[in-house]
Amino acid sequence: MYLSLGIKKILVTIDGSENSKKAAEYAISLAKKYDAELIILYVLYSELGFAYSNLLGVTTPRAIKDVLETQKKDVQKWFDEIKSKLVNTKISVTDRIIVSVSSIVGEIVDFADKEKVDLIILGTRGRTGFKKLLLGSVAEGVVNHSSCPVMVVR
Repeated sequence: MYLSLGIKKILVTIDGSENSKKAAEYAISLAKKYDAELIILYVLYSELGFAYSNLLGVTTPRAIKDVLETQKKDVQKWFDEIKSKLVNTKISVTDRIIVSVSSIVGEIVDFADKEKVDLIILGTRGRTGFKKLLLGSVAEGVVNHSSCPVMVVR
């Protein structure tokens, strides 16, 4: 008996880590297999909403904006790398950057709900993960709070 999973929209979260690159490979493979739309998401955490100061003095909103713009350029390179692997396919692929001042997990889960995603794919640990942890805090939070299936790639 063949089980149809009904996967039409896949969300993959990236952060530049090796685990997120592996997650993107799985997402590409599944998008091809199920002829599913692929959404690539990067959640940029910003302390902009918390404070404008640091140990050296006051940081201006303009300085924070410059840092965010620099990070967005790096993220665009990751997006382009993933998209290049889908050039000769009919797979629809979009990318999004969300700036969060509170919860990366909340942003991912809310985005998936709003976009009616069928599957979320993400890496076990991001760039800030500790090797001793079995599952990173973002991955664990998404698994615990998502209303759709989540694939965690190691």
